[in-house]
Amino acid sequence: MVSTDISVWIGAYFTITILSYAYKDNILFKFAERTFVAAVVGNSVVMGFNSLREFGFARLQAGNVAYILPIILGLTLFMRYHGKYFWVSRFGAAFLVGIGTGLTLRTTPKANIIDQLAKAITPGDNILFWIIAVVTTFTIILHFTFTLKQVQTGSPSILPKMGRYLMLAAFGAAFGNTVMTRMNLLIGRLIFLLRDWLMMMG
Repeated sequence: MVSTDISVWIGAYFTITILSYAYKDNILFKFAERTFVAAVVGNSVVMGFNSLREFGFARLQAGNVAYILPIILGLTLFMRYHGKYFWVSRFGAAFLVGIGTGLTLRTTPKANIIDQLAKAITPGDNILFWIIAVVTTFTIILHFTFTLKQVQTGSPSILPKMGRYLMLAAFGAAFGNTVMTRMNLLIGRLIFLLRDWLMMMG
């Protein structure tokens, strides 16, 4: 028995055509790929228009004239498609880059350096995990601290070597987690095909 729901059939079709790329590149996969990209772009355009209407024009109509500046800067980005006045788009782009850089400089050092070091040196409930975190942090820092002796001999001491092995172990765990996430997605689609489409599972 097979599902009679048209949405399930559409989902099954696109699932099978996307998975067919594992065999070789084909026209069905290209159609599914282009359909996905078109759907994402169309959804982004609708969301952008709704955001402009709700957070821009609606608040301008409510009397908040401060929102006219970001609307004007946003509209300048479309001047990039004008052959003569494309340079006007640089004002909006510069504003975006400036805000992005400022937010990055404010949040990245705290999140990636300060907070991680604070957690590494602060004992938690599990002392063993805290010791592992401290040793890992210390040895990996030593791995990237090159002395003149290391450069001349090319043979770092035991602690930098330990840091290298611990770093590789962390990379391996991250890669394994990525593979496991992808496998979960694949298993989910296979369950969808067998249970929802072919109705072979209870």
